[in-house]
Amino acid sequence: MLLLIGLATALIYGLYRYYTMVSRYPRGPMPWPIIGNMFQQDFARQHLTSIKFAPSFDGVFTLYTPGPVVYLTDYVALREAFVERGDDFAGRPDNIVMEELLMYSPNSDFGMGKNLMEEQVLSSVREYLDALDKIENKEKVDLCWYIQLMVGNIINETLFGYRYKYDDCAQLINYVEDFQKWIGDLAKSPEFVVGFVAPVLLKIPFIGYHCLYKHRDNMRKICQYIVDNVQRCMDGYKSDDEPTCFVHAYKQRMPNNSFLDDDNLVSTCNDFFLAGHETTTTTLRWAVLHLAMNQETQENLRREVHAVVGRDRLPRMADKSKMIYTQATVLEVQRMANILGLNLAHRTTRDTVVKGHRIPKDTMVNGDIHYVMARDPHFVNPERLDLADRVVAFSLGKRACAALARVELFLGLTATVQNYHILPRDGEPIDFEPLPMNILQPKDQYIRLEKV
Repeated sequence: MLLLIGLATALIYGLYRYYTMVSRYPRGPMPWPIIGNMFQQDFARQHLTSIKFAPSFDGVFTLYTPGPVVYLTDYVALREAFVERGDDFAGRPDNIVMEELLMYSPNSDFGMGKNLMEEQVLSSVREYLDALDKIENKEKVDLCWYIQLMVGNIINETLFGYRYKYDDCAQLINYVEDFQKWIGDLAKSPEFVVGFVAPVLLKIPFIGYHCLYKHRDNMRKICQYIVDNVQRCMDGYKSDDEPTCFVHAYKQRMPNNSFLDDDNLVSTCNDFFLAGHETTTTTLRWAVLHLAMNQETQENLRREVHAVVGRDRLPRMADKSKMIYTQATVLEVQRMANILGLNLAHRTTRDTVVKGHRIPKDTMVNGDIHYVMARDPHFVNPERLDLADRVVAFSLGKRACAALARVELFLGLTATVQNYHILPRDGEPIDFEPLPMNILQPKDQYIRLEKV
């Protein structure tokens, strides 16, 4: 009897402590002890999580997986957190899953000026257009790998100083395919959440391997492409020469900065390639499909490009200020593509407040840019440029991504419609349902191209 009383007392005390902890965070759907809200989420389609819960709250709510994660699901909350209180949200989550699967590094251009960046993009765009011109059957075209190689060559040249030919690019294709398979496998493997729930279980070899370390090992194999390219660049480095790529510029600065080392160099290149390549190519692939379905928008865009730039040269970033409709189209493409099902997490560095909700120090925070762009009530007229700040595809604040991607999107998209009509194939409706993964990629499908 005393044992039962003791167990009941312990249970009641445990529940009291748990829900006292819950009361410290913004209100959300009621969590269960130990498991939190885990069984209320679709880990393969994280973008559906906020769609399910956000309408019941005012832009800020907490889910437990089983630890607390605060979701920010409207523009006001995002801006207050990441811009007005940016230092409060500048941390990264301290978790073994994050440490093993993702590598975060300093964000620096190491002297890569905007003019050099633009020239590299334009050079790759020219090669991309030449490759399109050589396609024999333009009635059935999958632009996926043409776009992949255009963007991949820009990043490859920026980091390593060389680019691939369109008929000799097996290494890059293998790297991209392996990474896409990895993120697809991760989305189909909810067991990796064990690392968030009970990290101590990862010390058990069988559990650790299947829940985390097989994914980590596969990522390391994929990243051998980066390691090999960095090593090749380092072998050709001469300290007296002007740096011709990021690796050489980084190497040149290493002696004067104790934070720069070989491991960090590989990690930085890996971050740059994985994040910069897949997000930009996925956005451009969605852009092609949306323009194929919206011929009036495509024609308006082409008309403005031809009026401002003409047909004898490629668009440049200096033309952008004169191309208002084009700016609006690029922004709307990013909003409609809305490719990040789950944003990179932040961690609060101190106790803070968003929209009147208290958020304790060391809390994981997800700025749900997918939900904001999909549900922001201000997006009634997408051609209004005064709403440009609300297109948060690159997030907000000190950790926002962007410069190179913006150049690639603008120049890649405008050059394509300047030179080609993008058309759907007869009898083959375009499928806008994304693949089930956290980078929301379109399914492989064909379009038609007609030379302008």
